[in-house]
Amino acid sequence: MFVYHGFTVLMCNLHSTVVKTFSLSNMNKSGRAALARSKSIDHQIDEERERRQREVQLLILGGAGSGKSTFIKQLRLHYGDGFPDTERVKFINNILQNCANGLHIILEHMEVLGINFESEESKRLASEFVARHPRISLQAILSKFSEADDTQDDDTMTLYSQLELSKRLSKLNILNPEKPDTDMMQALWNDSGVQCCYAQRKKFVVEKLAHGEEHFLENLDRVCRKQFVPSVYDIMLIRCPTLGVQEHKFIIDNLTYRVIDVAGQKSLRKKWIHFFEGVTAVVFFASVDEFDEMLEEDPTFNSLQDSIQAFHEVSHNLFLEKTDFVLFLNKKDLFVEKIKKSTIKSCFPTYKGEQTVEASLKYIKDQFLQHKPGHKQVYIHVSCAIDTSLMKDILANIIDIIVELNLRKAGSF
Repeated sequence: MFVYHGFTVLMCNLHSTVVKTFSLSNMNKSGRAALARSKSIDHQIDEERERRQREVQLLILGGAGSGKSTFIKQLRLHYGDGFPDTERVKFINNILQNCANGLHIILEHMEVLGINFESEESKRLASEFVARHPRISLQAILSKFSEADDTQDDDTMTLYSQLELSKRLSKLNILNPEKPDTDMMQALWNDSGVQCCYAQRKKFVVEKLAHGEEHFLENLDRVCRKQFVPSVYDIMLIRCPTLGVQEHKFIIDNLTYRVIDVAGQKSLRKKWIHFFEGVTAVVFFASVDEFDEMLEEDPTFNSLQDSIQAFHEVSHNLFLEKTDFVLFLNKKDLFVEKIKKSTIKSCFPTYKGEQTVEASLKYIKDQFLQHKPGHKQVYIHVSCAIDTSLMKDILANIIDIIVELNLRKAGSF
């Protein structure tokens, strides 16, 4: 009995020891698992912080034709592939389309201004040109988008990616229209009536010629040659409206820059909000030369005032409360020419300053700054986006600013 009792006590002690050892082992395993999870989370946080430090997201906003796409071309020139010849030839069709669009505008204004062709042959050629290369109104395209989007909730609407946009516009044949007949364009351009109308282009009221359209028409013989390879300057002047959203990537000093270019037409701006998340900085463009022009979409509203209003709305958006802005007051070259014969009073009736470039630009700057939130930093650059030398220095300055903003934002993660 004693032996049995001793054995029982021994077994109980052994059981107790085993249970304690097992429990301790389990605790050690649990503790090690928790520690491993903690280390894994710390590692993920470090990786996310490092990723955020290596990635910059720039949102490019502004009115239609303000220079957003040209800014991205400058990034590609100075920090991308620099537009090798094999890539430049891909822009030839865009240039010819700009020429065709310019001729359409001239032909329309010949009728408005009562200017005749020099011959019946030229008149016939013009009719054939219009029939073969019909001009599709941008406003018609936007109205088509509006009709389709009316069936969607505002919360679910987004701007279309380039791929989606291509599908939607394929039936209209806009993204890849037929190449204009170069012989026909040259014959029309050489008509004395067309030249007379072009000389009076400052009187155009239905629609004005873009700077690039003027440049390409004046160089029509060159751009129509079979061996033609566009120059960098040619590429900068191409006018090709962004109707959807395009994303571009650049590697600059080991940082990945995601640059998002969003359509600037007024009817599409309500969709900008879908791109506000994760933005390092907003780069906002306004054309200062539009102080005496009206919106194409709304001829009753001044274009520069519209840019100020859009800037106000975006800079005060709660989703961008902690996001700083880079403001480009663009097209200074065209502004300088206009200010010689006009005044910004057409846009700002209360302006009482001097009729000089410096005083006028300072007033416009102040108007934008008055519309920003008090706590928000806005870095302003007066620019000419087609000037590669000027933009090289401006871009270097902006890159320094963006790097600082990105480090600040990543540090707060």
